[in-house]
This record gives sequence, structure tokens and C-alpha cells, in this order.
Amino acid sequence: MGQGKPGENGGKPGDLLIKIIIENDPKYKLQGVDLYTNLYLTPWEAALGTKVNLFSIDEEVSLYIPQGMQSGETLRINGKGYYNGKGGRGDLIAQVQVMVPKVMTPEEKQLFTKLQEVSKYNPRKIELT
Repeated sequence: MGQGKPGENGGKPGDLLIKIIIENDPKYKLQGVDLYTNLYLTPWEAALGTKVNLFSIDEEVSLYIPQGMQSGETLRINGKGYYNGKGGRGDLIAQVQVMVPKVMTPEEKQLFTKLQEVSKYNPRKIELT
């Protein structure tokens, strides 16, 4: 307060207001003080569960991925978002994206073919309970 231009006719200086515009990064999207990012997983990581390292804006965090993660699900890491200006921080929210290989080795293709043969899982079959 009082950091602006001097007031008229010898009055007190006004307030200096600064507007900061933060552009989204290709890796992060800022909504309020929460940061959103994508977390890319292989099909086997999503199915079996794993531990991955994910970068926040100032450090690398270790994140446990439970088995059965689906594309579109989100994981929230508390206190790893943007600073709120009052000593606190928002959250880092990672949206899971399960990625399949576009190019496979012969062994990978063989394993996926075997999985197709033995698996009874069908995501298009809706079970009514």
C-alpha cells in the first residue's frame, strides 16, 4: 500500500497494483492455484500398478499408481500446485492417460496376442447388477 504515484495536491501516494498474467505451459495447466498435468502410463503399468516419478513445478515427487487405473482418472498430490500468495499451495492434479505402443517388437505383439486369447475382459460388455 502507498507504493503508487503521489496523490494530487500533496495527497498520500496511491496503491500500486500489478497484474500478472501466467501463461499455461505445454506440460501444465493452471486453474486457480491447482496445476493440472497428464500422467502417461503403459497398459501394464495401469493394469498392475506401479510407482512413478512425476515432476511438479519445483521438485520431483514419487507417486504410487494403484492397479486398475483407467485413462481419464485423476490423482491429486496435495500441496504441489502453485503458490497462493498466503503461504499455502494448491494441488498438482495428474490425469492418467494409458498409452499403447504404435510400433511393437515381434515379442510385444506376441504377448499382446496371447493376452487377447486368454483374457475374458470386455470393456464394452455392461453388466447390470
